[in-house]
Amino acid sequence: MSETNETDEIKEPPRLLVDIVSDPVCPWCYVGLKAFFQTRDMMADEFQLLPRVRAYQLNPDTPLEGVDRVAYYAKKFPDEEQRAQMIHALKAAALGAGFTFDPLKPTHLPNTLKAHQLIRLAHFDGAQERLALKLYSAFWDDCADIGDVETLVKIADAAGLDADNARRDLSDEKSAAEVKAEAEAFRQAGVTGVPTYIVNERTGFSGALPPARMADALRQAAAQTQGVGKSG
Repeated sequence: MSETNETDEIKEPPRLLVDIVSDPVCPWCYVGLKAFFQTRDMMADEFQLLPRVRAYQLNPDTPLEGVDRVAYYAKKFPDEEQRAQMIHALKAAALGAGFTFDPLKPTHLPNTLKAHQLIRLAHFDGAQERLALKLYSAFWDDCADIGDVETLVKIADAAGLDADNARRDLSDEKSAAEVKAEAEAFRQAGVTGVPTYIVNERTGFSGALPPARMADALRQAAAQTQGVGKSG
């Protein structure tokens, strides 16, 4: 009778790289980010979901000093009833993702280039998830100006990044150029709305889906990528 090697029976779930293309000033991206982390917990026995937050600027032409957010959205969505419906939908989606927030709370709309620089830096420091959540919360819950360098340095420090290194990166033209190139590459690849989730750099889906639907979308995307979910 052969003996069973216990280590052969314990197999880690397959890894799934998920690029989350998003912009911190997009309220649906806040919902989508929270929904993703809830989905990851739900799917822990199926996949190791490895998130990577990627840059996309919805409003790349926003002045560096930012603009009045209330006036901006009143002009972009002149139908007051449409705006009200969108706010209602956002609040309902947030509840489905396990949290609450007020999409009307921030009154300042910053340029997010430097915020994206910080998110990218945090990836290389292994603190991106923590940093991204603090950054989104700072903007949506605390109305922080995430286009301001010193504000971003404080967020970086709170997330465990080296503050001096963060300040250097935020003033680095090469860092800014790389973020612009990344955002433009996603735009050229066909990303027109965020959040967009790209699985194993091959296929994906868009929208802040509820966790259960996101789990289904991730399973479907995983099945379409080579070698995922196949037994050797």
